[in-house]
Amino acid sequence: MENNTNPPPKPDNYLVWAILSTVFCCIPTGIASIIFASKVNEAYARGEYDEAAKASKNAKMWALIGAGASVLVWIIYFAIFGFAILGGLAGGDF
Repeated sequence: MENNTNPPPKPDNYLVWAILSTVFCCIPTGIASIIFASKVNEAYARGEYDEAAKASKNAKMWALIGAGASVLVWIIYFAIFGFAILGGLAGGDF
């Protein structure tokens, strides 16, 4: 049985980042981040501190993956259309 007289501090659940990642970035990775973020508080309340820390780490990881994927998609989008516009301007096809 664990000693609950002095529990470690509760890890951050990154729920705000998970929601922002879902709304503004990538829905599938954001949903995964929300699921892990919700598990942080539950595991900590049960006294499973290692499980809470693991869920916190996974919530942060999935939120960052979603943000990174979104940035990558925008870079590719602007590169494709940027080169298309530059090509059209260079060719004089107006």
